Amino acid sequence: MESAFQKGHIEIDFEMDPLPSAGRLLLRSGRLFFRNLPFLAALTLVVYLPAKLLIQLGCYVGNIPGEGLLSYFLMEMADLALSALVIPAALYALVEQQRSGRLAGFGESLRWGWRQWSKTLWNKFKVEITVSLSLLLLIVPGLVAMVKLVFTDAVVAIEGDRETAPLERSRKLSAGHRWSIFLVLLPLGILDMGGTFLAMNALETFASPRVVLALVGSLLAVAEHWLTAAVLLMYLGVAGPDQVGRPGYEATETISRDRANSAAPRINSKARKIRSTSSKP
Repeated sequence: MESAFQKGHIEIDFEMDPLPSAGRLLLRSGRLFFRNLPFLAALTLVVYLPAKLLIQLGCYVGNIPGEGLLSYFLMEMADLALSALVIPAALYALVEQQRSGRLAGFGESLRWGWRQWSKTLWNKFKVEITVSLSLLLLIVPGLVAMVKLVFTDAVVAIEGDRETAPLERSRKLSAGHRWSIFLVLLPLGILDMGGTFLAMNALETFASPRVVLALVGSLLAVAEHWLTAAVLLMYLGVAGPDQVGRPGYEATETISRDRANSAAPRINSKARKIRSTSSKP
């Protein structure tokens, strides 16, 4: 998909089934995740583990407790920045697999992730702020905002330079499918929170060293790619021919314009004949 770097977006030139039921989509995304687990794990660990080790080293040198609020804040900010690199890279590889049956190259995927990193990070930050402010009001508005903005990462990674308003694009794509999306996100969110709680509780119980904290945090990021796979399949199911950057999208618009322009003289001619006929006594 070298042309993606030249065009600034990933073309979806293959057919996908419409959005299936929540149960079927969870099964399909689970198969997609576990089938590509070695690749996704390597992609994530090569980015996350060195960065988290450096952060833990900085906390150690700065005498910042591993379980303190400042340490937690630093880790959350690091996760936001690192995921902005890894998620578009993973989506790039998985889209290529949907097209050709083979994952994109490791280095090529990371190149795409780096290309989209700043735009992904900025939009992830906007999503976090929007969802957090909605959660401050009530739980339900926060969940609604989360569902509406679930496609933001996929829009940035796939539609790339063609889409200048990823949050609005996500809202448009999710319209009419929000209950289905919620039923997919709910069990994955419960699994994610449960796994994180159990892992962190065990680490605190056994007073694990900082190296183990960095490793466990990186492995939890690997597990989150089940959600990445689910979001990709949902995106492909709802975007369809309306996706910006799909082959034929611009051509279709051009053909429609040309047909309208060629039809205009005939319409004007018929209108003149009608007016001349009606003016006769």
